[in-house]
Amino acid sequence: MANRKTLHICVTAGPYGNETPVSLFRLVDTALGKGYNVNVLAYEDAVLLTSKAQAQHDDPIWKDRPEHHTDVGKAHNTTSEFVALLLEKGKQGPNLSWYV
Repeated sequence: MANRKTLHICVTAGPYGNETPVSLFRLVDTALGKGYNVNVLAYEDAVLLTSKAQAQHDDPIWKDRPEHHTDVGKAHNTTSEFVALLLEKGKQGPNLSWYV
């Protein structure tokens, strides 16, 4: 399908400061699912979304209060893992290009 629409996104939010990365991942996933090509420009702190140096971690704040945290003891995925999954999805077409 040569005439796909393309969504261009510029993001500046880093991995763990707020909900922006989660919203970005959902938007990109939905756009790919609807047949849009997607170009993401990661700028400023957002370049860290793809950092392989991130480590999976539990949320230590709630380890002693399991009623507040349903994932106690489970490792949380890193943003770089989410980006890798989206890039894999974007290989088959529609296309995802991620620029840092």
